[in-house]
Amino acid sequence: MEFPAQETNINLPRGKSFPISGNFDLRDALNPRRLTLAMWDQAFLLRHIPGGSFEDYDQVLDEAIERGYNTLRLDPLPQLLDLTHPERLISFPDPKSPYMPWCWNTAVEGPVGEWLVEFMEKMLQHRLNYTLSAWWFTGDSGHNRFPAESKIPTTHKEAAELWVTLLHEWQSRFGFEGLVYVDLANEVPYFLPGFLERFKQITGAGWGDQARFSSSQVAFLKQELDESLGWMQSEFPSLRFTASIHGDIRWLDVPTPFDCLDVHFYSDMDPRWVNRTHFHDYMSRLFTDNSWHKGFSDRCMVTSKVIGPMLRARQRAILSSFAGWSAQQGMPLTTSESWSSWYYIDSPDLDWGWLLDWAEWSVEDAIDFKMWGWTPHNYVQPQFSNWKDVRWHRRLTEKFLKN
Repeated sequence: MEFPAQETNINLPRGKSFPISGNFDLRDALNPRRLTLAMWDQAFLLRHIPGGSFEDYDQVLDEAIERGYNTLRLDPLPQLLDLTHPERLISFPDPKSPYMPWCWNTAVEGPVGEWLVEFMEKMLQHRLNYTLSAWWFTGDSGHNRFPAESKIPTTHKEAAELWVTLLHEWQSRFGFEGLVYVDLANEVPYFLPGFLERFKQITGAGWGDQARFSSSQVAFLKQELDESLGWMQSEFPSLRFTASIHGDIRWLDVPTPFDCLDVHFYSDMDPRWVNRTHFHDYMSRLFTDNSWHKGFSDRCMVTSKVIGPMLRARQRAILSSFAGWSAQQGMPLTTSESWSSWYYIDSPDLDWGWLLDWAEWSVEDAIDFKMWGWTPHNYVQPQFSNWKDVRWHRRLTEKFLKN
């Protein structure tokens, strides 16, 4: 499985800057008015084992509230779980990836559907909000080896069909109270099985081959997403739907009306970051080998020290473009994972100082560009040491929530 590498478009589109006019702020009419997001995805299920970081659901939910998070991003595995039979035992093999940060890093077996029901009942009792997202991992998803019985959608319409089935049962079990939005597919186009290949076959060029999407690529993406999102909006008018994307400014040419805009902004959008940190070279070894940790950490620290302000300014310009698109199309802007490196882990040779500094910038920038939802980094989960620093999280979440 190849991991997503953002396209480093150098020239920002003209006329897309963040518009400020009048006093209307759509966030004031939304509930909650601000989202402080924690990306828990599959980890809340696949680490719910003895000794796992999500073993005690009451504890982790209390801790999320204590740190100021009001919204959890969850992957309910629509390609695998059948909530009409939650008792079914499901086995996940040992991924043999000791440095897997999120999903799971040991063999897992159990009634995963029942775990989901237990978690949802407790989460609703805690009065937390949540979003639903799908990574669409399947049996052949590289290090993320899923059970063979996983369904394999290859189009977003097929993915929407699985969502519709799940959401009908979801509504009868849990209702939709607290469900802020549903993400059709995490980071289009990277994780839906076979989609990148189909994109190239139909449009005549690969995802990263062109500085801007061609007219045929724009038309293909619009049709692919509009059909699926439109059907889901029709089936569930009380829900909001989106498809999350990277901070790739080529999306600004795709006129798809999302109900909200979940964009993931990362430093590898900037070639100056990639050149200095060797990010793509190191990421090819990320799950099984820790010999690269010190070299990567040292490069990240010196890069942040030398050109940190430049990287932030560039990221702010990209954020401004998406904020403008958000305002123009009436799509409140969120990010549920973002800002610096999309991969890090607790390791004696990985210094988190520069990454946490970047998170400090992010809350200021999210406030400046009127984001509805924000997260400080990808690692807002109890298996990471930074989770223990309650005051750090609380200081940042409170700052965002009051602005």
